[in-house]
Amino acid sequence: MKLLLDVKDEKAELFMKMLQKLPYVKFKPLLPIHTKILDDAMDIVDDIELIEQGKLETRDAKEFLNEILCQNDTKV
Repeated sequence: MKLLLDVKDEKAELFMKMLQKLPYVKFKPLLPIHTKILDDAMDIVDDIELIEQGKLETRDAKEFLNEILCQNDTKV
């Protein structure tokens, strides 16, 4: 089983020392870019669940692409 834990920076060293003493636990700290990617992916999955439940509306793909790519220039 994989778990994702959020530990305060000032407690992380102690927590990692405790984990190292457990022979059945493997871990490695994440780099900031890994954390950002995981957070973004989890947000996307949450949004998909809300869309499937009808609690969040979708947008037209062309409208979305025009917004992020064109910034009031030529439309896609």
